[in-house]
Amino acid sequence: MYVVQTIIYGILNMIFILCAAFQVILLLKELSSYIYDIANDCFALRADQFSIEIDEEPANDLLTILISTNINWQLFHSPSYKPSNVIPLLRQACDLCGGRFIVKHSESGSKLTASMQYHHADRPPMGSLPGLIQELIMLEPDTDISYTHRYDGREYRLSTSAIHSMLEGVPLDTPSVAQWIKERIGEGLVQIMREMASE
Repeated sequence: MYVVQTIIYGILNMIFILCAAFQVILLLKELSSYIYDIANDCFALRADQFSIEIDEEPANDLLTILISTNINWQLFHSPSYKPSNVIPLLRQACDLCGGRFIVKHSESGSKLTASMQYHHADRPPMGSLPGLIQELIMLEPDTDISYTHRYDGREYRLSTSAIHSMLEGVPLDTPSVAQWIKERIGEGLVQIMREMASE
């Protein structure tokens, strides 16, 4: 009996350690990394449209991330496609931070909404969003990527299709162009947060 109890105790202790380690992983992973992994999955499915919307509402204790693409994840079946584990991880992070996680599919594409309590102690850090967009552009320069960021009602928008038109054929994955886009996003985010702080 003692041996059985020891084994059971050991198993329960191991489960507790694994759960604690899993929670640490969730806390360490930045939100920009979740978005990058989702984008990678969509690009693997040959998506040519990828949209990111981030809505920060500190006053309402709410952070919402909306991702949409013209690929329906449910309709794609291929033995060569191996999606990452980002969806269950992000769902867990939302649950941990008092939020919601919703995925909707249609023939025209898929839409993911992830929300969290903005001030929750366990909410993952945002990470570098300008760096994220730069990486996605370098990864898939011909994909139509749109990025919208709201901060307490103030809004910044960027669309790679509009930049394509502006640059008249210069590839977006040219290092100097990608760096310029990164800096432009950084300036835009600083601006919408500065406007809010000055009111």
